[in-house]
Order: sequence, then C-alpha cells, then structure tokens
Amino acid sequence: MRSKFLGIGITLLVFLVLELVVRFTGIHYLEQPEIFFVNLKKNFVESGKGDADIIVLGDSRSMALAGYPREPGIEYSVYNHSLPAMGPKYYRFFLDKYLKKGNAKPKMVLFAASPKLYSTGYGPPLYDPDGKSVKENETIPAFMNRRWKEGIEKNFFRTPTPTNIISYSGKQEDANQILWEFFGHRYLHQFTFSELSEQYSGVERLFILSKATPLLYESYRFHGAIRNALSQTNWKVDKNYKARSLFCESCENVEAGLCKPASSQLEDNFTIEDQINRHFGKYNISNRLKPELVLFSKELIRKEWEAERSNPKPYVYHKPDFIVLKELIEYTRSQGIQFGMVYMPWMKEGQESRESQDLLADLKTFFRENPDVGFFFFPDSSYPSDRFVDNIHYDCRGEKRVNEEFRNYVLPQVFRFLHSK
Repeated sequence: MRSKFLGIGITLLVFLVLELVVRFTGIHYLEQPEIFFVNLKKNFVESGKGDADIIVLGDSRSMALAGYPREPGIEYSVYNHSLPAMGPKYYRFFLDKYLKKGNAKPKMVLFAASPKLYSTGYGPPLYDPDGKSVKENETIPAFMNRRWKEGIEKNFFRTPTPTNIISYSGKQEDANQILWEFFGHRYLHQFTFSELSEQYSGVERLFILSKATPLLYESYRFHGAIRNALSQTNWKVDKNYKARSLFCESCENVEAGLCKPASSQLEDNFTIEDQINRHFGKYNISNRLKPELVLFSKELIRKEWEAERSNPKPYVYHKPDFIVLKELIEYTRSQGIQFGMVYMPWMKEGQESRESQDLLADLKTFFRENPDVGFFFFPDSSYPSDRFVDNIHYDCRGEKRVNEEFRNYVLPQVFRFLHSK
C-alpha cells in the first residue's frame, strides 16, 4: 500500500515540477509556429507596452502590412495586430483587452479584414459552424428543449449521419473538427479562461469553455513545445539567424527556395519574432511556403477561375450584414478612438466580379451613412492573380507592392483624416 501511494506521490511531484517549469520559462519558443505567433502577440498585449497611435486589425491577408515608428514622413506610429482565422467576434474583444491591459489608447483603429469577416454578420455559433441546426447562439434551456424534440424525431437521440466527412491521409473525419483543430487554438491561446467566459454566453460559452479547460494546465497548453524540447535539433540556433531573416526579405531569395523554415523550432520562432519586431507586427505567412507549393497553388487557382468563367453559376446576391462594423464603430466612439477601414486589394478576377462590385457599393453606402469614420483605398483594388499564392494571401511580390502603396498612398490619407479630427 505504501509503495502504491509513493508511486502516486512521485507522479504528482513530476507533474507539479513540469507545470512550474512550463509556467515560468519561455517554453512557448519551442511551440509550433502558429501557436507561437498567437502567444507572442498575446504576451505583447498583456505586457501593457503597446503605444502605437494607429493599430491595424485584420486577418491573415492584412498580416502582410508593415507597421512603422514615428519617423520622417510617418507622423503617427503604426502597429499591426492582425491575426489569422480569429473570426469576426475577435476584434471587439481584442480592443477591450488591449485597453484593459494598460496599453496606451490609440488615436485610431484601422480595420483591414477580408469581406466575409465584416459583411456576413457574426455567423452561426461555434458549436454549429455550418448553421444546420441553429443560426444564432441558444440559451441552455432552449438548447435542451430543441435537442429533446430532435431526439424524439430522430429515433431517441440517434446521432445523425455526418454530411461533411472528408478524407485525408488515409483517414476520414468531420470537416468542422478538422477546422477546429487547425484554427481553434487561436481563440484558446489569445484569451484566458475568464476572458472567454465573459465574451460568450449560453451554449456557446459551454462549448468554448469545455475546449479551454484543459489549457488551464500550462503543461497541456504547451504540450507541443514539451514534445519539441525532447529533440536536440530543436534547440540549435544559428548565431546569424537575424542576418538570414534579413536575407529572406528578398523575393528573389524566397522564390529560389533559400528561405524555408529552419529545422530547429527555436530558431524558426526566433526568426518569426525578429520579423514581427522589426516590422511592428507584420508577418507574411506565404513566405514560409516552398516555391514548388506556391507554383502548384497558383496553377490550381488559375484553373478554378477558368472553370468559373467557362461555366458560371447563376448570380445570387445576398445583402450584407454589417453588424461587425457597426459594433466596432460604436465601441471606438465610446472610447474616444477614431475608426477607419482600409479596403485591401484582392486578385483581379475576384475583385472585378459582380458580387464584389455590389458589395463594395453597399459598403460605400454604409460609410456615407457614418461620415465621422474613414474609408481608405489603395491606388488600385485589383492585383494580378500572380501576386497571390491562393485566393487570399499575397505572395512575396504582392506583399512588397501592398506595403509600398500602404506607406506612400494609404497612410497619407489616414494621417490627413486624423488631422481633420
């Protein structure tokens, strides 16, 4: 009996030591790059050191925009807080956290998200992302009542046959589960358990907190880093990694395949941190891709557009729901912060489509109805498709162009707007 308790005690002690080591060391530097990136941004916000005059909010496309310190030609400092695949609810919650953590109140929020994140409302709740059962979040009693009725109708709670199963790597799995595994960590790593509890309600709160509970243990939160720490390769860091980081800002070097992520996870994350720090929040994730994968993706996109042109679908326009923009504007007004939106360039085939033009017309009408907020454009909102690696993200040369125009054309508009206020 004594030996049994001794074994349990040793196990608990090992777990406690591991938990303390993870909590009080920079173990996240050994995490996978996406989780590291989210935690790097989270730690910066929670440090309370943010002091930019203008903060950019957006998604993985706008992550390619560089920020700037105050310098000749840059009257206001700019920092890019864009994060990939966070969903439309993220922006309001992030701003609230940013201010509560003691960061200096910015003069302006510059919104740069993709159309689906500002024109389709908040979408179905997290627990039913396809909206097949419900379109909006439910209270717990409403959920239980619905499930009870569904149970009777569907032969006493028999699980319905999934309709969105996909096959990959010899396996079959629910598409929504795959998406959650790929992107769900953004929610869970960016906000604490208590913050998530405040942000959600009803069944959606139960769902998100059930996912967040295991992350209360730092040893689980960073289990990928612990696993990577067991490999000696992941600890090796070339002393010239910053020089290589600069070397990989050349599109010629990226396209030649000379800038693949380092085999050491620590060096790879140090490089990501260097890029983000040097460019005030910017990181173009497309530059991590192998050149052959980029070429394959571009060819795939070209074929998709050709198929669409040769066999167009009947045009149906869904009136946009701008609730995300409305609530962001209301929040910034309540905080005494100016709000502006920058219309990010998209590939020509998509931007010149009838749907995009109709949406842009509605968007312009929305901003005319809110004359106290800014709406800013690039010289041309249509970029050639060969400046993208897929339907969303800029390739290296697309990133160079968008940043040159952002600094020389868009920011002067933004600065003039701030002067007028």
